Amino acid sequence: MTLDFLSRFPLPEYRTALVVGLLLGAALSVWVGRRGGLAPLLVLDGALAAAIGGLLLGRAVYVGAHLPYFQENPERVLAFWRGGLSAPGVVFGGMVGVGVLAWLRRRDPRPLWDALAPGAAVVLIAAYLGCLRAGCACGRETWPDQGILWSLSAELPDLYGLRAPRIAVQVLGVGWGALMLAATLWAARRRGAGARWLLLYGIGEFALGFLRGDATPVVGPLSALQVAGLGIALLGTLLFALSQPPRTR
Repeated sequence: MTLDFLSRFPLPEYRTALVVGLLLGAALSVWVGRRGGLAPLLVLDGALAAAIGGLLLGRAVYVGAHLPYFQENPERVLAFWRGGLSAPGVVFGGMVGVGVLAWLRRRDPRPLWDALAPGAAVVLIAAYLGCLRAGCACGRETWPDQGILWSLSAELPDLYGLRAPRIAVQVLGVGWGALMLAATLWAARRRGAGARWLLLYGIGEFALGFLRGDATPVVGPLSALQVAGLGIALLGTLLFALSQPPRTR
């Protein structure tokens, strides 16, 4: 296993990684926003609105997906600090939160989405790093005769702490997040950085879904996360098309 060194590496705790990612992401978004002419306070308000919207909708979708459990344990519905957020719900909730803020401020939400996109990529990278230790987004178990899948594996835990050789999906997610960060920074002075983020996120969610081993609801041959990823990619494509200036003849 080429990546087996990860089992001996001092990995960050999930909450610590996420808090650091949020702080670094907010700082990066403020810098990008200032270069685009947005006031730092507006960008910080946008980051806060995205965080609140993502938390609310991400938790709501997660609770809905595990409704029988929460019907038996209603006191845990709001205990989001115990873990349990739907990643697609967080993405959609973050967009809605920023959209509501822009509507209240009577502004176009697209420049704010664009400024927040690189910061969102940093948060995604931090979340995947935290999942290496926590076992979230874990990969399928592998065996020595599986070639490249074995090479991409390490002795990693699942959500229940059971360690086994697994595809290091989180490492692949970190790499994909780095690509998203580079793409959104490159597009920061242009239109459509937020749409690019959505498109790349959706593609990554769909592709990595084939390698994940955590239990998720299925929709036909795909997991619910993959279907949501396709929807997010489609939304990103649509927003990117709408963000482009009309062609002149």
